[in-house]
Amino acid sequence: SWRRSLGFALAVALPSVLGIGAIGAVALAADRATEYLDRSAGFRVERVEVVGNEHLTEGEVLTRAGLSSGASIFDVDIQQARDRLLEDPWIVRAFVEKEMPATVLVRIVERRPIAVLTGNGTLHLVGEDASVIAATGTADAPDLPVLTGFDLDRRRTDPVGLQDELESAVDLLRLVEETGLPGRRTVSELHRSVRGGFDLIAADGLVVHLGQGPYRPKLRQLAEASAALDERALTAAEIFLPGDRHPNRVGVRLGR
Repeated sequence: SWRRSLGFALAVALPSVLGIGAIGAVALAADRATEYLDRSAGFRVERVEVVGNEHLTEGEVLTRAGLSSGASIFDVDIQQARDRLLEDPWIVRAFVEKEMPATVLVRIVERRPIAVLTGNGTLHLVGEDASVIAATGTADAPDLPVLTGFDLDRRRTDPVGLQDELESAVDLLRLVEETGLPGRRTVSELHRSVRGGFDLIAADGLVVHLGQGPYRPKLRQLAEASAALDERALTAAEIFLPGDRHPNRVGVRLGR
């Protein structure tokens, strides 16, 4: 820290000037100098700047970091502040810097919700890294795909297995975002099937039974099946993509 550096510099430099017998006096002078810096208004934190927050308020970020104006800038522990910030599930990266003489800069990167996880009567936001960010209410939930069919009690009994399933769901959502769905459909729900894998429900009501991955070739099969239906002016209510039992068969239940 600046305080230790100053004390060390005084303790080393002044004895060489004043002689060895002055060591005690130099130590006292160093202590008084650092005490003066602590009391000096010029080295009090006058401004704490927060950058990168979108969901969290500036006050929430500062409370989490344990930072406030008025303290000596030499007493600000930037590593401790960063560690505290990273404990917040909304924050994926955090940087804390001192800008002498009186400013602390906090830069954060928040997780971006990609889905809403439902289970046990509760809703939770899920980030792009498949982390469960925070609970949300029905009225506050963003317009994102809903993940269903997950047993949230497994957070206690099998957290690793549940996390693996959430990561698979998020990977599939990202793949659908990359490739798109036929007819410019959007995903309304992604359901973890009891048979394994996932069922995809589009916003227009189309149900696609994807089954087990890999999903990139299955999404290509979905596009081909949808194109064939469009050529015949047929509308599907459900599409069953190939599985282990029928690897070359696409099933379709027609709608009205």
